[in-house]
Amino acid sequence: MTRSLTALLLCSALAACAPETVQDAPTVQDTTDAQPVAETSAAQVPTLTQAWLLDGFDSPESVIVADGGYYVSNVGGGGTDVDGNGAISRIGADGQMVERDWITGTDAMPLNAPKGMTLMDGGERLLITDIDHLVVADVKTGEILERIPADGAGFLNDVAEGPDGLALISDSRNARIYQYDGDGISVWLEDEALGGVNGLMMEGGRLLVTTMGGGELLSVDPASKAITVLAGGMANGDGVGRRADGSYMVSSWPGQLWHVREGEAPTLLLDTTVETVGEDAAVAMNDVLFLQDVVVAPNWSQGTVRAYRID
Repeated sequence: MTRSLTALLLCSALAACAPETVQDAPTVQDTTDAQPVAETSAAQVPTLTQAWLLDGFDSPESVIVADGGYYVSNVGGGGTDVDGNGAISRIGADGQMVERDWITGTDAMPLNAPKGMTLMDGGERLLITDIDHLVVADVKTGEILERIPADGAGFLNDVAEGPDGLALISDSRNARIYQYDGDGISVWLEDEALGGVNGLMMEGGRLLVTTMGGGELLSVDPASKAITVLAGGMANGDGVGRRADGSYMVSSWPGQLWHVREGEAPTLLLDTTVETVGEDAAVAMNDVLFLQDVVVAPNWSQGTVRAYRID
């Protein structure tokens, strides 16, 4: 999900992180023989048009819908730097900055390298992943309430509301998903199929998961923990969202957007790695937010956030 994550995954064996005891690995079912790019009718594939561009961010990584607009996480340095430079910004639905440094942390409650975010408790609490901690912030005051360690975590990435009131957290370095129940953090699922686990999203009664290691879109049954491969061929899978027609949008680091139908090969919609912006070689996109008719993409290396209309 970040420029440094690929290196982190390659050297994960160096991390002295002892895994917790977990259940036996569930069966992984593969429902697709997908190739990297599909030959799909143009009438079935959406098109993207840039709607707005906002700069002024510092290594923006993730964006969620909130307050009639969006929250954006700013890593503010390297993806694993414990430097207190992280911040959460608020922007409007029109792409205008509302508050650049809304949540910044303190010496006692720092925000180091914030990435994934989700709202819980009726929107009153904002959960933020921060390397090996989960940060809980008060939405009304913008204050950090607590920092909760995830034992053995190497690179906490995305966080999403899960089943039974849980929050689920991906650990990209350890092929592991944690759960937060309001009191503490424990392992929810660990499996080799989750190599480079990244984006998380609940869809009805199942959890959708993207992986960087396998470049796949997976489905996990919360009860049995059975894993099903829905689509493959998307190296460094990152964000995921569902469209009204039942298809999906998936982003890949550092800048591809894919259209996916379950059991079919994905279709590449946009590849910003071949674009040129100023002196940068590409527009690097991270944990992209997918709505019904809008894609909002943080651009890590450019310090910008872009929105695209889905037509």
